[in-house]
Amino acid sequence: MHSTPSKKLKKLWRGIKTAQTGEVKQDLGSVLASMDKGYVNIAAQCHDHVMYLAEASAKKFYTDLNYNFELGGLVGKYYDLDASAGGHDAYNVEVEALGGKLIYGENSMPTIDFRQPLIKNHEDLEKLKNKKIDFLNAGRFPMILSASGGMVGGNIIFCSPFSLAVGLMGFPKLIRAMRKDPKLYDGVMSFVVDDVLAPWIMVQNKKIGHLMGIGADAWASVPNLSPKEMMDWIVPYNQRLEKKCKEFGVMAMNVTGDYCEERIEKFDPKILHDSFDVEVASVGGNPAIFLAMGRWHEYPLEAVRTYTEKFRKEGKSVSVTAGINARLLRDGPVEKIVDNVKRFIDAFGRDHSLSIFLSNVPADAPSEHIHAAVAATHTYGKYPIADNLDDVEIKIPTKKSFKEWRIENEPIIKAKEKEEAKEERCGLAGLLWQQMGKVNQNNKFKEDYADAKMSFLYNLTDQRYSALITIENGTLDVKHIENKGNAIENIEADASIACSASLFFDFTGGKISKVGMLIKMLTGKLKVKGAKKMKELAKIMAY
Repeated sequence: MHSTPSKKLKKLWRGIKTAQTGEVKQDLGSVLASMDKGYVNIAAQCHDHVMYLAEASAKKFYTDLNYNFELGGLVGKYYDLDASAGGHDAYNVEVEALGGKLIYGENSMPTIDFRQPLIKNHEDLEKLKNKKIDFLNAGRFPMILSASGGMVGGNIIFCSPFSLAVGLMGFPKLIRAMRKDPKLYDGVMSFVVDDVLAPWIMVQNKKIGHLMGIGADAWASVPNLSPKEMMDWIVPYNQRLEKKCKEFGVMAMNVTGDYCEERIEKFDPKILHDSFDVEVASVGGNPAIFLAMGRWHEYPLEAVRTYTEKFRKEGKSVSVTAGINARLLRDGPVEKIVDNVKRFIDAFGRDHSLSIFLSNVPADAPSEHIHAAVAATHTYGKYPIADNLDDVEIKIPTKKSFKEWRIENEPIIKAKEKEEAKEERCGLAGLLWQQMGKVNQNNKFKEDYADAKMSFLYNLTDQRYSALITIENGTLDVKHIENKGNAIENIEADASIACSASLFFDFTGGKISKVGMLIKMLTGKLKVKGAKKMKELAKIMAY
């Protein structure tokens, strides 16, 4: 016979259940954006475009990440993006650190020299496996570890297992190994996951405190591979990496399975849906899909809604990152770009968690095209989304060139960023701030909590940083607390939860049952103080 949980445990459960922050957002745009600002967020992948606008040296831009992020911050402000526009060549860093040769162009992102692959056969793989990797000093690893800010503040950027294997072997040879020499393929993929990516992500977690990792995986896409090939040959290694990273408290997700069929007459809803299955399986099973590099200004969006319907019927929030095609951003016209944004928002803005993403903005894309995409997103995407977007008036701003704008604004922005840097939120605090900071723009919250003073501590026991949420005089703040000495013990919070990072992510993602949670509490793996107060935090999160 099973015993019934005590009344105390039942009370604790009710308090904890309401204290869940909700599933950590898995859509790329939300991760990239600094905070929800009351409208659909828009971010951009535009490394070469930033370098082009700023007339920066490619060598310096891609070897000095602080310089890179500084320029990216300026360009982000210039376009009024919801995140910095800085970022590095994510597909090359690990290969270079392993000894691979890169070709550095004068005006472009570095690229791997595929004429000299590091792995051609089993013998080359064994040599690499026997080579000690210096994760603190090899290649540009020190650049990553010493940088502040970035394209994805508070997140680790890495090259996903399959795309990294392509970087080590070349695409044709890796595909041949997949189909003709599975032992070599498994050896390479296992090496990439176990010996390179998991330890490299762990080093970044320990040194910087980041809790979320985003893996770039453009090589693993349709039509390079079929969804079945990706599900059979790539997803298991993505999930293996996810499991390994979870052990030390990092949520790793891989952007695998992008649908990029070029011939519009070959568009196939079944293949699209199968590719979405690959995407979902590569981000921990969460309903988060990416419409990234394909011709999404021409594909039918109803096929996407058909896929997400099963999740929406279950009451799950579905994240959609909708990409504006690179060629459209370069060639325009403005009207077509605006219509594409409007179309995305009309399809997904009301019943999905939508973010707009400018996909790999070409270096010479006209600035007016970017301004138009941002204006359309912030106008049509204002919450609540209008019933009829045709009735919404849009004004495209006319701005000076970046060069002129920079002369006038750079000193002011740098001074402001210097002040903001003092309020940097590391680890969990950064993630919570992205998702909770928006309440400070809510007048009802300000009114209801004008006289309130309360605090909540999320103590991640296995991480460098914990997070302290405070509400005082109608303002919410989140700060990181370094888990050092007696720092945590000395904090007097009204309520607190203490657990490992992996348990926290399972808990907030709804992946642990009531019974499972009660067992965690009984065994001391989850400690709770002030369960009743946690209900108040749940109310605040609902604003």
